[in-house]
Amino acid sequence: MRKIGLQLYSIHSEAEKNFLDTLENVRNMGYDSVQFAGLFGISAKEVKKVLDSTGLSAAGAHVPFDQFSGEAFKRQMEDQLILGNDLMIMPYLTEEQRKSLDDYKRVADILNEAGFRSKEFGIKVAYHNHDFEFYQIDNKMPFDLIYTETDPELVKMELDTYWAKYAGYEPSELLNTYRTRCVSFHIKDMKQIGEEKSTTIAGEGVLDIKGFLNLAEEQKVDYLVIEQEHFEGNPLLEVEKGVQNVKALIED
Repeated sequence: MRKIGLQLYSIHSEAEKNFLDTLENVRNMGYDSVQFAGLFGISAKEVKKVLDSTGLSAAGAHVPFDQFSGEAFKRQMEDQLILGNDLMIMPYLTEEQRKSLDDYKRVADILNEAGFRSKEFGIKVAYHNHDFEFYQIDNKMPFDLIYTETDPELVKMELDTYWAKYAGYEPSELLNTYRTRCVSFHIKDMKQIGEEKSTTIAGEGVLDIKGFLNLAEEQKVDYLVIEQEHFEGNPLLEVEKGVQNVKALIED
């Protein structure tokens, strides 16, 4: 069975309270790996001890934009090497960082440089989309610009299926356009009431999660990572139900 990871931002409120205990809880839920969104003040060495003791592996790390260059990027790489993580992902751009196509070109330049620096250490660099990359600026789509302006050998893709669908794009079409670029899939489901859309427990929304899993298998995507941003009940219980649902779909 493919390993299923959890993007720890999903339960960041719990991680902030006690990060190491939260990692153990995630393993007990049935997750095989975790994708980091910071270490919540805990050293990489301490976190690695818990990964080793629980059998969890690293499925990438979301690294803030301002830590994707200079000495900050070097320190991030040092931590990722300790954690045994081989994928660093730029997770988000603020409105100030993405006002124009030139802004996106600067992002592409930063990604290219980061990918060049990290390659010798066996670490890949990727970009994670939301919906705003799919809305055109001057008749061009920023999502395309990011991948046409970056070296395919240096910059990979973490495709967030929810946000792609939210913006009206099919993950299968995106992956067929940018074959070999996608190394991580965010398996995220959608609840829709009227025009209102939000994330929900994986496998209990309106998106074709089984189809996404099959697509990831066909495209040989390295990491399958569940993420949930909105909750109606206890986040820990909901992400636990999500991994149960996804593993059942894989076994089906």
